[in-house]
Amino acid sequence: MVSVHTKLISLLGYPLAQTFAPQMFNETFKALDMDYFYFPIEVEGEKLEAIVNAIRCMNYVGFNVTKPNKSAILKCLDDLDELAETIGSVNVVTIRDGVLKGYNTDGVAFVQALVDETGMDLGENTFLIFGAGGASRAVCSTLAYQGAREMYIIDKFDEASASLAERVNSKIRKCAQFVPCADAPVKDLIGQADVLVNATGMGMYPNVDDTPVDKALLYRDLFVVDMTYNPTRTRLLLDAEEKGCRTMNGVGMVINQGTRGFALMTGKPEPVEIMKKVMYDIVASR
Repeated sequence: MVSVHTKLISLLGYPLAQTFAPQMFNETFKALDMDYFYFPIEVEGEKLEAIVNAIRCMNYVGFNVTKPNKSAILKCLDDLDELAETIGSVNVVTIRDGVLKGYNTDGVAFVQALVDETGMDLGENTFLIFGAGGASRAVCSTLAYQGAREMYIIDKFDEASASLAERVNSKIRKCAQFVPCADAPVKDLIGQADVLVNATGMGMYPNVDDTPVDKALLYRDLFVVDMTYNPTRTRLLLDAEEKGCRTMNGVGMVINQGTRGFALMTGKPEPVEIMKKVMYDIVASR
């Protein structure tokens, strides 16, 4: 039961009907007998700052941020972790002594999940990445920092993908190429890529039939990653499996994000095994 002593954490984004985060966190809190409560707040645009100002007045220890607020949240914060500042995107905010500090765990969570799943050497792989939003900014930055050979970035908004490629090349390492969306040579790019990453959110519940790539363009040796975790097998992953591709969904990434965010916001150790079991139980029940 929530009381005046309960510590609060929220997820700020829109839409949020698809998220497993509240269940994942609250079941972890219950397992650890912690008086914390996690709940979603659907917010975007000009209302974001008003919500953050309200959070400052309540019993919060922090909050998570998801699309479309990961870059917009920066103007609402008092401090930024060095990695979050480099990426230009935040997904975790801690509150200590009234100070709101932003962090980014998206990129490291993604790369850890990818390497754990495949054991791949990033330096030997070329990535084709669809999407240049907040999560993609973190993923591309982390891939560059950890030595990915090359990456091509496509977004329906050219200014977003161009800005991301320039940021990666200037702040981390020259390895990113901006690809204009109109008439993009997707077939040729897929042929050059070892790993295709969907960071657009296309295919996420409830728009489960959407995909950023025509099935006919996929080939057997391509490794296909969809950062979505609801559903766990998006249209893109189903198409890729039919073409004989190896695939990975966003479940491992969200577990890694969750454990890191938990530790940052609560100050407690990462509950890796508990949160992993909780998340797999949630996925199995869907």
